[in-house]
Amino acid sequence: MYVRQVMAHYKPDKFELIGQRLEKDVLPLLKKQKGFRDELSFFDKDKKEAVSMSFWDTKQFADQYARDLYPSIHKKMKDTLEDTPQIRSFEVANSTWYDIHAF
Repeated sequence: MYVRQVMAHYKPDKFELIGQRLEKDVLPLLKKQKGFRDELSFFDKDKKEAVSMSFWDTKQFADQYARDLYPSIHKKMKDTLEDTPQIRSFEVANSTWYDIHAF
C-alpha cells in the first residue's frame, strides 16, 4: 500500500471552506480513482495547517492520480491556501487498520 501526503497552510478565514470542498468536491473524485483506498485529513487551527493522506493500492495508482487528477484538485483548492502544498510519498510498512505488517 502507498500513501501520498499533502501538507499546506490555509488562509485564516478559509477553515470551513477548505473542509467543505474536501467533503463535497475532492472526496467524490478520489473515490472514483482506480486503486484508491482511503483519505484522512487533519487540520491544526492554531497553525492554519492542513495535512491530507490518501491511501492507494500501489505506487502506480498514486502516481497516475498525481498526474491526471491532482492538478485540477489543486487548482480548485488554491484560493484557500497560503502556500504551495508540499507533497511526500510513502510505502506503508505497518497498519492495524489495513492489517499490513512489516516486511
